[in-house]
Amino acid sequence: MKNDLRARKRMPTANLSSSVRVSKGLLKSIWEDARPKDFSLFGMCLKTNRPFNTGDKITVSLTLEMDMGGITIDQITAKIIRVNKLVGFYEYGIEFDKKIVTNPDNPLTLNMMRIENFLTKQEALSAKIAQKAAL
Repeated sequence: MKNDLRARKRMPTANLSSSVRVSKGLLKSIWEDARPKDFSLFGMCLKTNRPFNTGDKITVSLTLEMDMGGITIDQITAKIIRVNKLVGFYEYGIEFDKKIVTNPDNPLTLNMMRIENFLTKQEALSAKIAQKAAL
């Protein structure tokens, strides 16, 4: 299954924003911005200055801004599967909760698929424009 997850191409995230919920004591939490690097239905890469460890469970919020409105994922749980410490920030490979993303009847899954489809179309259009500009 692990190889299948990475077999799905991840799309650049031009209009996608994300945040991670961070615990601030027993009953309080806040949302901190995290920069998405790439995205697929099964996982994504995030950049943030908040330290996490491989195996940690996190809660992520996603928003895709479009001309005709937006798509919002208020909360989805994910597991940190890769940590890369860079200068001044961390880059995390995260895997979304499999119970959610493999259930096609879940409205959250449908919105995740809509985000992936939009980013796929956007990437194809960008590649086509770049190809024409190179001619």
